[in-house]
Amino acid sequence: MQIDLMSDYTRRRMEHWGEEFALHKDCEYLGHASKNLLAVLMEHHEMPGRATGYKPLEINQEAQQIEDAVFEISRHAPAIGWVLRAYYCGQGRRKVERWHTANTPLEISGVPKISQASYVDMARRGTERVHRMLLALSSAA
Repeated sequence: MQIDLMSDYTRRRMEHWGEEFALHKDCEYLGHASKNLLAVLMEHHEMPGRATGYKPLEINQEAQQIEDAVFEISRHAPAIGWVLRAYYCGQGRRKVERWHTANTPLEISGVPKISQASYVDMARRGTERVHRMLLALSSAA
């Protein structure tokens, strides 16, 4: 019996990506979820100077690599991209709340709701695509 370490590695990378790009962290760094950067600037009535500007968000490079892969998948198969984001970046149980999270953008775009079985299958297929992309990157290096 042979253990597939690369698949386990890919799943761990996807989990880390989900923590870094969590959907609920959208505006967390501003201190209040209902404020965006424009609202904060309007409150202070000024833009920060160039020398003292706001610190940019720091993103882990490994998580950014997965984000780039998911973005590329989303360009060709948007539904799989939405499912991957909901599956790994969403909140709640994977087969309940995150399934509902995945169906929201699909409904808005006019695509019929997907079943839980389809949702899990699309997450598996998307993870396999990311797996193949990581393999290609590691063999190119």
